[in-house]
Amino acid sequence: MDQISSEQVQTPEVLVAAFDKAWRFVEKDPLLAHNHKTVLHTRLRASLQCSIRNGERNALHLANEAIRNLRAELAPST
Repeated sequence: MDQISSEQVQTPEVLVAAFDKAWRFVEKDPLLAHNHKTVLHTRLRASLQCSIRNGERNALHLANEAIRNLRAELAPST
């Protein structure tokens, strides 16, 4: 039977912490206000999961990168 690595155990905690940090900003961001909450949740979670798969484990870095990605993807173009 395979043992669970400490990285696998910590990932959900990091994901939750990063999501909470990012969401506090995203839900008030005027550039993203036109999007539905479910779309924002889904895209934010996907961005965070991608960054985690790429090795990032710092919740603040994860949150900031996810916010940047959301804004690039979903903010209306000017």
